[in-house]
Amino acid sequence: MASAKTVYLVSNGDFREAACVAGWALQNKTLKQVGRALKTLGYNTEVLPKFDKKKKHGFLTRQSEGTEAFSKIDPKAPVIVVLNIWAYAHHVCGPLQTHQGPILLLANFDGTFPGLVALLNHSASLDRLNVKHSRLWSETFSNDPFFMDNLTAWLKTGVIKHSTNHLHNAAKLKLSPAAEKLGKQLAETIKRERRIMGQFDPGCMGMLNAVMDPAKLGAAGMPIEYLNQSDLLAEMALVSDEEAQKHLNYLLRKGANFHWGVNQFTDLVYDQVLSQMKMYAAACRFVARYGLSTIGIPYQYGLVRCVPASDLVEGMLNNSDRPPVKSPDTKQAVFQGKPIPHFNEGDIGAGVPQLLMNEIYTMKGMPPETTLHDVRWGGEYDGKYVWVFLISGGAPPAHFGGWKKTHVYRQPPGYFPLGGGTCSGVSKPGIITWARCYEAFGQMGMDCGTGEVLELPESELENRLRSTNPEWPIANVHIPGYGRDELMATHMSNHIVMGYGDILQELVALCRNLGIKTRVAGDAAKALKKK
Repeated sequence: MASAKTVYLVSNGDFREAACVAGWALQNKTLKQVGRALKTLGYNTEVLPKFDKKKKHGFLTRQSEGTEAFSKIDPKAPVIVVLNIWAYAHHVCGPLQTHQGPILLLANFDGTFPGLVALLNHSASLDRLNVKHSRLWSETFSNDPFFMDNLTAWLKTGVIKHSTNHLHNAAKLKLSPAAEKLGKQLAETIKRERRIMGQFDPGCMGMLNAVMDPAKLGAAGMPIEYLNQSDLLAEMALVSDEEAQKHLNYLLRKGANFHWGVNQFTDLVYDQVLSQMKMYAAACRFVARYGLSTIGIPYQYGLVRCVPASDLVEGMLNNSDRPPVKSPDTKQAVFQGKPIPHFNEGDIGAGVPQLLMNEIYTMKGMPPETTLHDVRWGGEYDGKYVWVFLISGGAPPAHFGGWKKTHVYRQPPGYFPLGGGTCSGVSKPGIITWARCYEAFGQMGMDCGTGEVLELPESELENRLRSTNPEWPIANVHIPGYGRDELMATHMSNHIVMGYGDILQELVALCRNLGIKTRVAGDAAKALKKK
């Protein structure tokens, strides 16, 4: 590294041109900031790809563009992938698998543009592909000592070594006898009976970290049933308008707040929601037909061109209080009065903890609803670091306090041209358990911990919503010992799973007995350390 004279800055971007155009001003600003920082440290930069006047941006938007860009880079040269917007990791993962030089993923820590979300996905995807790399993030770059110190270290050594003192090997933690017993019994049940996970068309939006080895999952008692999006559309066509209307009537009777309009191109309209009700019924039928324990629908990219958004469907599936759907074969309601754990965007690394947590909650007689969120942003509030967990609309109404506190907004036209409603609200205050399953360098693992959803003043809540996506469900979460730099250094995904209630010990015990290597993050491990 010390002998290298040029650092390559690669702008990875979205598949969707509109998102790239909207994010280019910030990307261009960041490229200049990073270039100035490198110049002060004695390094020149070359930016790839070049700005395209016709496209009005300089992002990679395809894997083929990524391979073309990297063909111009010395295989041993230092490379920084600069991330300001959501970017499809697979655009660069292929070239990075054969790149021999040091690799740095760099994100602008900003809530409006989800570059930090992209960094977490890129890092987890590279871990999944056994590619060594480093992470770095900043808000002010040259004016940030944390950034400059770590950038200097990377330039000298090719590696940034962040502290991992916040991670604790769960094998060395002491659990209660009750938790040990529950974990052992449930693991034996899962291995004996199996829990089939239904995953539609994996690899959504370049999230290679969301694709896990079926051999490892099957060995833990959770085999995968690979499903096809086109088959979901075919099943939707078999759901009658009358059945779909009954499901919508159920939500209306429960008091769900639909924000209707008349312009289908910008507003939420009736036909969009009726289509969503058909997708909900079709998903339930798939669960019955294939004997699934969980299901994951990746809406982007594919279904976005065919039908309205899946998000309201996802929130309904994840909720105990939802319209009953009968199996066409048995005529019995599917999972009557229970959630059907749905992992958003087909992310099976979220599906595993959702499945396991749902079963633990059910055994303990606790509210069983779970959801995944994006780790979208965060900031200090009243002396605590409070994360903004946000997802495109698929959180369960139970997390907001029920259907009367649930809002159904039209999804933003830029990303959802065919519309469809969210399942949105503000997560209620309370203690949570969080988790994330992953595969890295050939090993399956689980990170987990506890935290607290905080109720923030209206002004602070509105600021966080305005700074991200106000149409989407939000959870304002404090995780002691797992603040900005701890999470950004080691979290194994852009996603995080949460459910209400402390079941950390039971989850650790279950993972141990399923053979999943587990780490407890943050201060939650302190009370469990063996004397």
